[in-house]
Amino acid sequence: YIPFFLILFIYFTGCFTPAAEQSRMPLAALLLVGPSSLYYWYLVTEGQIFILYIFTFFAMMALVMHQRRKGLVLDSNGLFLFLSFIITLLLIAAWVGWLWNDKILRKKYPGVIYIPEPWAFYTLHMNNLHAAKGSF
Repeated sequence: YIPFFLILFIYFTGCFTPAAEQSRMPLAALLLVGPSSLYYWYLVTEGQIFILYIFTFFAMMALVMHQRRKGLVLDSNGLFLFLSFIITLLLIAAWVGWLWNDKILRKKYPGVIYIPEPWAFYTLHMNNLHAAKGSF
């Protein structure tokens, strides 16, 4: 995953423009931010790569603040990627908040950073639901 996030960050470094009007995203791009964020959420949670994701996100935030001081803003591509990462962080926070008190998953994922895998949640909780429905 390190090369993937490194390439994303390198791509992001080239997504700045001095013209603010180039910073607008078309409607089609706005509609794709949701699926893109969902993809990153799944990648981070299932791959257990939150540390790599959050370091990349902080590097992106630092770069945005640095470039703003130079008078540069994100173009539509950079804005798409940055919004995807912001929404991904919100999705991860909602996921962790929802499963915060799950005792079984807490035992499976001990430690300071608690981010359960979606597949572990499915096999623990949803798979049992499907089996119970099928027995009627």
